[in-house]
Amino acid sequence: MNLVLKVSFNNYDEWKSAFDNHAERAEVCDESRTSVGKIDDQNCIVMLYDVDMAGMQKLMSSDFLVELTEKMNIKTNEMYAFEPLEG
Repeated sequence: MNLVLKVSFNNYDEWKSAFDNHAERAEVCDESRTSVGKIDDQNCIVMLYDVDMAGMQKLMSSDFLVELTEKMNIKTNEMYAFEPLEG
């Protein structure tokens, strides 16, 4: 499954640094295809490919991400799943 997420937080640069340094994410998606698009200093769009949803749920409930989410006021405002076009 592929995902598009609209995410908000207190500070883009701080969030992006934590996102880029979270190596465990590569265990639950194709990290070579992960894309982040900055909207402004408090919002971005994240695209994740070949996501293991059970693995992602486990990762998101890890102590590290729970604490980071609280500290940085991270919220997933929208989430969409999509499949590649056949062709």
